[in-house]
Amino acid sequence: MYKLAIALSVALLVLVAGASAGKLEGKKMKDGHHKHHNLTCKGEAIKMKGMFEGKKECHDEIFGTSATTVSPKTMTEEAKKEMIQKWKDNALCMDVCSMKKQKTLNADGTYNAVEAEKWVKEIFPSAVQSALKKAFDDCASTNGKSFSLDNKCAGYKAFKECTMKSVMEICELKKGDVPEDD
Repeated sequence: MYKLAIALSVALLVLVAGASAGKLEGKKMKDGHHKHHNLTCKGEAIKMKGMFEGKKECHDEIFGTSATTVSPKTMTEEAKKEMIQKWKDNALCMDVCSMKKQKTLNADGTYNAVEAEKWVKEIFPSAVQSALKKAFDDCASTNGKSFSLDNKCAGYKAFKECTMKSVMEICELKKGDVPEDD
């Protein structure tokens, strides 16, 4: 489950970064939301709200500025480029921070299988929960030894990729359904 949490956190982080940078402008649906705010897993809605838990606080912690005071519409092109680069440079640490806030990672950065299971149950349709939990646990088991906050949290990259791949496969999502890192 933790892996799914990471994968979804990454997707949400990219979505927030992309939206903040104006990359998703023009891709809104009729209801005014970005298409990525309404993801489905095997045809059932993913409860996106839980994926955003802790994002604002993590933004404030990592970037030292409030996420609510940054407006891409009033930023210069140079400032936008700097912001995008900061997001890219700190994406993994944002994910790790968010996972800690969501309790899918413990305070020391280790995987928390019990909380990850709760998170999966809160977010995903019941039909895929056991498969996602197993996939996340497998990703953590395979990649957990590399978990480290050093080098901009690079030790979490393989885990992130594993969980994202699992979500994509289990939920039957296609490449364009989820925002990607540039």
